[in-house]
Amino acid sequence: MHTRATHRPRRGLAIRDSVVLRPGSYSFTVGEDEPVITVRAEDAVIDCSGVMLCGAEEAADGRRGVGIRVIGSSRVRIVGLTTVGFQVGVHVLSSTDVTVEGVSATGTRTKSVNALDPDDPVNWIDLFDKAGWRLYGTGIWFERCQGGTIRDCVATDGQNGITLDKTDDAAVLGCDCSRNAGWGIHLDRASHCRVVSNLCASCARPGDQVQAAGIAINNGCHSNEIVSNDLPGCTHGILLTARYNEQSNGNLIASNDVSGAAHSAIQVAYCDGTRVLANHVRDARSGFYLAHLRGGCIRGNSIACCAQGGIVVDHGSGVEVVDNVVEGCRTGVVQAGSNGASKPPTDCRIADNVLRGNAVGIHLEAGRRTIVGPNRESGNATSLRVDEACIGTEVL
Repeated sequence: MHTRATHRPRRGLAIRDSVVLRPGSYSFTVGEDEPVITVRAEDAVIDCSGVMLCGAEEAADGRRGVGIRVIGSSRVRIVGLTTVGFQVGVHVLSSTDVTVEGVSATGTRTKSVNALDPDDPVNWIDLFDKAGWRLYGTGIWFERCQGGTIRDCVATDGQNGITLDKTDDAAVLGCDCSRNAGWGIHLDRASHCRVVSNLCASCARPGDQVQAAGIAINNGCHSNEIVSNDLPGCTHGILLTARYNEQSNGNLIASNDVSGAAHSAIQVAYCDGTRVLANHVRDARSGFYLAHLRGGCIRGNSIACCAQGGIVVDHGSGVEVVDNVVEGCRTGVVQAGSNGASKPPTDCRIADNVLRGNAVGIHLEAGRRTIVGPNRESGNATSLRVDEACIGTEVL
């Protein structure tokens, strides 16, 4: 490891080796996308303990610049930095095995919100509009990277907390990404990543069709592990979605705790082979909403007190809903998809679940060759409802 020099943070500072930045609070006015500090280094430690970089005092939707940008680097560690009031706090670009640890990157640029009128278009954000979401802020942003770790960081009170963008084999561990107006943690075209033991509380926007979420994953994100995260009070707890021609397949969503979601606690669409295991969901509009899945497994989850369905399977095929506990919901398990746009759910299995205290235990609105049971039921007003659109249902 190289000897660490000491530098005072200044606009345009270029770092190519290990360094200790002089502690203190420093304010900067920088241009759009302009970094205060740029790092191009290998095997270097950038010790920022006690350093606060502050952007210009702009309105939330006018914050500019980047606190620190790491570009074309390998095995660099950024430690202990605080940034406030930039468009992006820490931007890691085209780099390998960078670690960002103990960093606080808060108050980034934020898209306006109209809380008084939920239908105002200003509230809408679109996961698929990359040009749009790139205009707004991110606390920590890994772009076109290989490997890397974001550990014990704070990325709160902005638009998005942490973004993994075209980045593979990275990890987000033990971070606080709460109170963001878009997504706490966002993966876009990121695969083989681990998102573990993070807090994403109150990541929400007003509006009935808004895509804000504690954790959002979209467009070609494969084989990621989303495990043991705490996601209270978000619009969606976990939103895993893709366009039909750019699916995100083989992802694991396990042991997460989601409460108070305004919409779906966990929503998965157009993502084959998704495993949703041992999650705890409570007090959401819908527990799990699963659309157009092939070969998914929904196992060992607990869902309670959801205003609509506990588990909704909409279209798709070969989905297994097994060994779950669903209680106190309007409907425990719903199989939907009777409209003419695509095939109804096919070859699904609903078995070995505990269904209690729901208005309806299981409602099959549509489906072909569904296997139901055995399940354990108690206190449901109606145990099983099978509509005429269902073909070849087998009840055990």
